[in-house]
Amino acid sequence: MKVPLEIWLQSLFVMSCVRRGAMRNPLSVQGMEASQSTRPVSNLLLESVHDSPQLTQLLQHIVENFLKDCDLWLLYPPGETLVILLAANLQLQERPIRTVALETSEEGVEVPELTITSAPACSAYIIFGYSGEFLRSLVESSGFESQLHYLGRFIFVTGTAAGAARLILDNPVMAWRPHALVIKEFQEASGVSYEVWSHEVFRGDVEERVRVVERWRQGEAQWGVDLFPDKLSDFGGNELRALTFHYPPSIVESNKAAEGTQTQRFDGVEIRLMQTVAEVLNFRLHLANPSDGRMWYGIFDDLQHRRAFMGAANFFVTTSALQVVDMTVQHDVEPGCFITPLPAPLPRLVALVYPFTPTVWLVTVASLVCGTLLLFGVSLAAYHLSRRHQRKPITYADSLLYGAGIFVAVGMPNVPRSNATRGYFIMWVWYGVLLTAVYRSSLTAFLTIPLAQTPIDTLHQLEASDIPAVGSVGINFLRQLEASSDPVVRRLANRYQAVSTPEEGLVLTAKRKYALMENRLFLDHAIAANFTNRLGEETLHVMRECFQAYRIALVMPKKSPYKPNFDAVVVQVVEAGLIRHWNEDILRRSRRVSTEEPEDADNERQFTVDDLQGAWLILALGYLTALTAFLVELAICQSHSPRLAGHRTKIDSQRSSDHNNFRSTTHAGSGICVCC
Repeated sequence: MKVPLEIWLQSLFVMSCVRRGAMRNPLSVQGMEASQSTRPVSNLLLESVHDSPQLTQLLQHIVENFLKDCDLWLLYPPGETLVILLAANLQLQERPIRTVALETSEEGVEVPELTITSAPACSAYIIFGYSGEFLRSLVESSGFESQLHYLGRFIFVTGTAAGAARLILDNPVMAWRPHALVIKEFQEASGVSYEVWSHEVFRGDVEERVRVVERWRQGEAQWGVDLFPDKLSDFGGNELRALTFHYPPSIVESNKAAEGTQTQRFDGVEIRLMQTVAEVLNFRLHLANPSDGRMWYGIFDDLQHRRAFMGAANFFVTTSALQVVDMTVQHDVEPGCFITPLPAPLPRLVALVYPFTPTVWLVTVASLVCGTLLLFGVSLAAYHLSRRHQRKPITYADSLLYGAGIFVAVGMPNVPRSNATRGYFIMWVWYGVLLTAVYRSSLTAFLTIPLAQTPIDTLHQLEASDIPAVGSVGINFLRQLEASSDPVVRRLANRYQAVSTPEEGLVLTAKRKYALMENRLFLDHAIAANFTNRLGEETLHVMRECFQAYRIALVMPKKSPYKPNFDAVVVQVVEAGLIRHWNEDILRRSRRVSTEEPEDADNERQFTVDDLQGAWLILALGYLTALTAFLVELAICQSHSPRLAGHRTKIDSQRSSDHNNFRSTTHAGSGICVCC
């Protein structure tokens, strides 16, 4: 004959009270109040197994063998205050057990708010119910989802109703709770026995997902199996859907479908990470884009509705994200940086002064002035010491012309005649040759390679620049900029403008209208793949000073039971150094593709008109200087023409008497006026 649960509990209560002398004051048995509390039960142990019913022995076996480190809760239907006596008969010495009376309403069964003082390593819930329908109503309630930990151990105790185990376990809610048992009574010829049912999760390859895993007969477990095995260490080769989109180098999606499975259409750091997790945990990865195409927000929406098992798109571990989804342990840390356009290159004519630093130029000009003055002094001294060798003394203009000619490697028509001048001149030529060789060797490179200006490298420089807007996709970065304690960062927040995609931000940045903020790895890959020519010249620049470092992780639906298994694999991958190796490999491939030369490319570069801007400038300055000198001398000649005319007669009379003296006088006069 079947004994109802409440009648059995009442009998058990009376029996225990009689044995312990509690009938004189029945309420002295602790735990009679139908409330949530923690009570010691060491003084209410059964004296022998013979006096304990089969159900009590079974629960005691489960607690002692599988729930040693768990925080215990006992949930029971409203009004069944005698269930607390069951807790006393579980032989839980020095361990508390909390009892909670369930609440019922027109909407169904509900779990009241639990008072949890700390986060235990394990929580176990022993739940009594009248029937399978009663427990299913509890499982589908909001309190069950919010109050009871999804990784806890659930032990449902019900009657003999047929199909109760499948009604409870074959449920969308319990499909995401791998540690669950249903204890069901059944009659045998030898007496009352119990079946322990469990279920498989995320295993489409198993026909009987809800099945009997243990039988309890005559106070003993018949099969001796582990009632709470790790069901998520092997997914049995089933397919799990993962969401992602093109976001290199984390996710690189090819433009055309490849042969074979869908996984081959994608590559990238996080794709390789998910493939490694799939290989270790034995499941097949089905990669797809978000259902609504909204990139990160689309993945969040799909995961909230559990339309996928995981997502990857370089997700930052932030407080706002953790309110929506769960995340694995971090597999990388990347700073959030701004990418800015490089300043326009300097004019090529500036290349004339770039081979030397300002200090070298200052020393060179000073040595030219001082050296030519010394040369003039030595030449003048040599003239006075040996007048017969020179017809006239050298001028400073001649010395300056000689010295400058040596600097530009131009030979002079005359050579020094005195030994003093020759000795000085040898050292001067040696100095000029060395200086000219260094200048010439560097000048070619500066003429052919554009001269870049100093890029924007700090947040202060970015704030002071004329870039009209900064920003990223969405407003998450905006909130962080506004919350910064740095006034420079808060001023940048006033120029924040969101873009729909990172590619849009990159295009605006290339047009010098925007400064995109993203993680540095993505920005480095974007420059290598799209903004670097075959000569290695880049048009965009990642600032050295970044805003903040962010942890990067995979995402999954909230309260995903497989998160611990994923975390274990991710930790092993990171410790093996594979993440950094994959990053470098993807970046190297992108740079090689972007700098690959066409088959008909000409490796030789010819000089253009722009390359020789400096030469044209020097030529123009030479023409202008010569024209200016000519006009000045012409004006001087015109202003002195009356006086020169008066002396012409005297000069003509002397020409016939001393022809050589006349030639010397005429030559000396030419240094004064070219018109004479």
